[in-house]
Order: sequence, then structure tokens, then C-alpha cells
Amino acid sequence: MKKISIYSTLLAGVVAFSACTPEIEPAEKPVSYDPVDSAKVVANVTAADFANPIDLGTYEADLISAFTVDLAATPELGAGDKVSYKMHTSDTEEMAKVKDLAVKVEENILKVSKAELNDLMKSFFGKRPAQNTIYVKVRTILTASTGANIEFISEPFLATITTTADLAIEESYYINVAGEQKKMSHSKTDVYEDPVFKATVSTTQDATEWYVTSESGIKFGAGAQAGSLAQDGTSLVLDTIGNYDISVNMETLTYTVEKAPDVIEYFVVGDFSGWSQTDGQRLYSVAGAPAEGWLVLNGAGANGWKISSQADWSGTNYGAGEEGTAEAAQLILDTAGDAPNITQYSGFSYKVSFDPANYTLSILNTVDIWGLVGSFNGWAAPDVAMALSTEAGMDYLVATVTLEAGAEFKIRANEDWAINFGDAGDGTLKQDGSNISVAEAGDYEVRFYFCAQTPYYTVTKL
Repeated sequence: MKKISIYSTLLAGVVAFSACTPEIEPAEKPVSYDPVDSAKVVANVTAADFANPIDLGTYEADLISAFTVDLAATPELGAGDKVSYKMHTSDTEEMAKVKDLAVKVEENILKVSKAELNDLMKSFFGKRPAQNTIYVKVRTILTASTGANIEFISEPFLATITTTADLAIEESYYINVAGEQKKMSHSKTDVYEDPVFKATVSTTQDATEWYVTSESGIKFGAGAQAGSLAQDGTSLVLDTIGNYDISVNMETLTYTVEKAPDVIEYFVVGDFSGWSQTDGQRLYSVAGAPAEGWLVLNGAGANGWKISSQADWSGTNYGAGEEGTAEAAQLILDTAGDAPNITQYSGFSYKVSFDPANYTLSILNTVDIWGLVGSFNGWAAPDVAMALSTEAGMDYLVATVTLEAGAEFKIRANEDWAINFGDAGDGTLKQDGSNISVAEAGDYEVRFYFCAQTPYYTVTKL
């Protein structure tokens, strides 16, 4: 066991304390300046339970016997003399950042609260249960009956502590709605620092049951109080048909349910749009399904871009969560505030699927050129290439073409018929739709509004 003897001096009313810990405030100033013979004052500080590693998860008592202090070598202490203690802690030996731990004195034993020690360790090292080492200095303050004070501080002791949590939080949770299971989204930070998991779900009938399961298979249902969860609780209920945003806190075992819109709009912004949501592009999630649509990054994907849940930066913003190849088939994104920009996908255009529940961005198709093909060019390549433009907050592809009266055309990708859009009969576009025609000869501007919820086109004679 570690044992240290410390001597201290009091010079003409000036309290002396350890020079290596200037961040520690000295004890109260003496009310008397009578000198104290420091040679007669000795404190022997010995680590008790702090001499060995402590696991707070298995330590049974509420108070931990941290140190013992022996003042037996100081016989001059009289009945009116008082002794008090402070315990200074830090995560570094230099004691650069100091936090005090409350001390309870029983005879000559210095005790600390197990709960308060657990909280202190978490404040230094985070909430995840783990073994870490802190440095502890014991400060002894003697107040003589005459009013003179003297104090001394030990050299740092090392204490190895394993923290505990009220409830073990797993890395993944799943929501089960009407028998269909879906992984809940998470910010990708440590689950003990952010214990909140979220999901957007859809119901097709009233009174739909739901519950949450952990990765290891533990079920969480209704708790005793409204808005609370309990292990093995009964299933919860979504009252009416629709979309719902469900959030669960696995530290406090609480949940919230909010009705969500039928269609959720996501904003795609980056270098290609001047980082403006109003000049960016859109993806739409319908009835809780992953958002799917076309993006035209215009060769600028490597310059950086993100997906955001609002028309500004105050919502949830999805950036790069992992390194990936330049044209990765799938990326895992991250919503942390410092998540870097996505810098993949340097091509012209992509069909993507974005699943915010799983933070995944999947590439479904790649298009190097969008163009017009029709009777004006014999329905064969080369197509008239379309370029990216924007107006009133909506990006679109545009081309100018000279057409004869009665000419027909379509919009297609990669000068191939695998992806081609024609008229759906109402001014919108659909795969393999009807040919688009003009009645009069002339020069025409053709616009393809690819990022509208339902893509559509306009044909304007110039």
C-alpha cells in the first residue's frame, strides 16, 4: 500500500500549498497570524480501497473507503483544533483539469460516494462503462483553536476505476411494426453519449402494434408510465393510418411518437448548387420508404455535397460517415455536426436511393449524358445533350433543338433506350412513355425537371 508523509510550512500568515497544482485554491485565509511550528505537524496519507482497481459495477457498498489519514504524529492538536479534507482529481498526472470529489470522514477514513465517483469518471472519460485511471491528491487542512490555518497536499495517487451504467446500451435497435422489422437510425456517435435511436414508419391500418428489440433480441414495450419503455413490456399502438416519427432513448427508456407527413422532402446541396438549398435538388420519401430519385452532380461531386432534412442547416444533415471509393455502390452516411462532406461520385448524373433509417446512400444507375433523341436526328445518336440549370429553386436539365412541324422526340440517358422518358399523358414523364410532339416548326427549349417528386417536362418555342 502506498504511504506518503507530507510536511508543510506557514510563513508569516501565508498559506503554503503544492507548487505543482496552482489551479487548486488555497484554504481559507488564517484569522490569526500566529506562527505554527510546522515541524510538529505530520500527516500520513495511505491509499485504502484506492490502492487496488475498483469495479463500480460489483462494489457493494454505497461509500468507498478511499484513503486513511494518520495524524498520530501530531500530538499538539488540541480539543479546539479542527481537521478537514478535500479530494482533488484529474485525468492527467499534471492535474491540468481538476475536479473535486466530495469526502465523508469516518474516524480517520476518507470515504467517497460510489455514485458520485461514477459520475466523476464519466465526466472525464465519457458515459461508456470502461476502466480508466484518475490521479488523486488529498488535501488536509488544519485549523488551530487560535484561528491559524495550515494545509498540505499529497503527491498524486493513481486510482483505477471501472464505471458502470444503469442499463447496458447496445449498438443497434430495431422497430417492429405489424410484424415488419426495420433497423433504427443513430447518429453514429458512442451510444452512451447519444442513446437516442429513431425511425420513420408507416401503417396501413388503424391500431397497429409496435415494439423495439435490441441487437441481442431483448424486447422493449410499454412501461408503467406513459411514454416509458420496459423490458418485455406489451406492444405499443399507433392509432391511425399514416407515417410516424418514433424516437427512443435507451438510457432513460422513454419514447416519443409524432405524426409525420406522407411525403418527406430531402435537400441535396453542394458545390454544384453553390451550397444553397433553394438552388439544390430534392429527394422524396413516400410513405416511409427510402427516398429515391435522380441527382445531377454535374461532375462536381468530388468538391463536396450533403443531404439535409430542411431547407436550411438547422435540421438533420447527412455527410460522409466512412471512407469509400470514388464510385462506391453504397456509402454509410453520418449526421454528426462535424461529419465531413461527401466527396464521392464525380460523374454527371446518378439515380440514388437514400435510406435515412440506415444512413445508407445507394447508387442504382449512373448516367454520363442526358439528351434529346427523335425524328429530327433519325432516333439515333448523337443525342442533343442537356445541361444543368436552375430557376426559382428547382434544378432542371435543358437543351435547345430545332424541330419540324409534327416532330417527335424523347429524353433518354447515355444515348441508349434502357432509360428513356416519354409523356405520361398529363405533362409528367414516365419510363417508356409516349413520344413528345410539337405542332409547329421552330426552335424549342426543352426542360426536364428531374428532381421534382414526379418528374415533368416543358417545351417552349423560342
